[in-house]
Amino acid sequence: MNESPKQRWWCLQWAAVALVILLLISLMIPTVNVTAKRGDQTRALNNCKQIILSLKLYARDAGATYPDGGHSDFRSANEVFRELFKKEILLDERIFGCPKSVFVPDNEIGRAPNFDKALMPGECHWMLVKNQSEDSFGNAALVFENCLNVSWPPTWDVSVEAGNKRGRAWPRGEIIIGRNDGSVVVEKLRPDGTLSWQTIESLDPSGKKRETLPTRDEPAFSYWDIEEK
Repeated sequence: MNESPKQRWWCLQWAAVALVILLLISLMIPTVNVTAKRGDQTRALNNCKQIILSLKLYARDAGATYPDGGHSDFRSANEVFRELFKKEILLDERIFGCPKSVFVPDNEIGRAPNFDKALMPGECHWMLVKNQSEDSFGNAALVFENCLNVSWPPTWDVSVEAGNKRGRAWPRGEIIIGRNDGSVVVEKLRPDGTLSWQTIESLDPSGKKRETLPTRDEPAFSYWDIEEK
């Protein structure tokens, strides 16, 4: 028995509705991805701000120096940041993580006075610039997301396949930088995965704008590496 025209029309109506729904979903996916990225970056920015605030609290009782000041026995950012637990400025290590990072704190910090389980290998996402203090230039880089290398210049993986691994950048080739004055920003990387540090230190100590320098003359600095498992 042949299908009636009414039945065929009913099927076509449902097919049209299904097509519209699929089209709407496809249009929503980019918006959902952008919203998720912004939410993840907001959490990462807040974590970086909390780390800098903790460093500032440490410096108040340490002659304006951060935990690595005057020490030569540290080997990593993990060890430097662990000093914040020893001073009981921090009792929660989760701020040292970051959404979409391979480095995930488990929040087991051990017991006083050493807190030897705080920031074990694989639990710290953030690197720290060496030899800084509260008296350092306010616009200078202080805390930033882990990079691929430990030499100058720091480099990140800006490929779309970067994924959840060391040195990954955010989509569109971005990383988060925290400055000595407490400000935290999302910075755009170059196509080769490096950063123009002139955008980080664009003012001289007197507050005047610096002239743009050629890449080869960008100031180099050393930084504490993170510990991997």
